[in-house]
Amino acid sequence: LAAGSGIPEIKCYLNGVDFPSVVGLHTLMAKACGIVFSVSAGLPCGKEGPMIHSGAIIGAVVAGLRIDTLIKPFIRTQE
Repeated sequence: LAAGSGIPEIKCYLNGVDFPSVVGLHTLMAKACGIVFSVSAGLPCGKEGPMIHSGAIIGAVVAGLRIDTLIKPFIRTQE
């Protein structure tokens, strides 16, 4: 699922279609390597779509981390 810009896949994912591999780390690595090599080779490709897809993957990964359990010891509660 790393082919193309990734914007239609992200729109489907945001609308509730279950694509588990759209926001996976393997897709991010394939997308990053593909865009780096294609731009460095001088191929005409847009970089906006892959950057949107990469940002969505990073956002999904960060949202999937249980940050609240990591920062819970540092939060003071008023008693």
